[in-house]
Amino acid sequence: MARREEITSKIVELLKAQRSVRFGKVERDPVDPTELAKTAFPALYVETTDEDIEDIGMGGGTTNNPLRMGSMEVAVVLLIGGKERDTQKNIAIEATENTIMSDRTLEGTVEDIRLTRVEAVVIGESAPFTTCRMIFTVEYCYTITKEE
Repeated sequence: MARREEITSKIVELLKAQRSVRFGKVERDPVDPTELAKTAFPALYVETTDEDIEDIGMGGGTTNNPLRMGSMEVAVVLLIGGKERDTQKNIAIEATENTIMSDRTLEGTVEDIRLTRVEAVVIGESAPFTTCRMIFTVEYCYTITKEE
């Protein structure tokens, strides 16, 4: 499995297991809120966004396997429907942050993960739901292995 996908899968796994908020749907890929049943709210999906990468050393002492550090942004997109959407959103944000921050290395998969911002996603003022994007910055190291 690709390193980036392993990290994202760990986040999805954590969020599926949390019990602070009953999410009707937790997915790895984007979800269209207009296709969700009312019972599926609140829902969330996880996707990777931007990433910065730099060489930080030589793995094994050679140039064949350089050690690299990635600083990847992972978006957790919350979809909230029903009454008191802003209150529900705030509760879901806190539960999501607490769940992910309870293990800042994702069981040793990454160097660090932290919530860096929460953004409103404007879909339409009359939409029957609200959406926000929680951006987590994930720092991880890896080596490039050359295929022979």
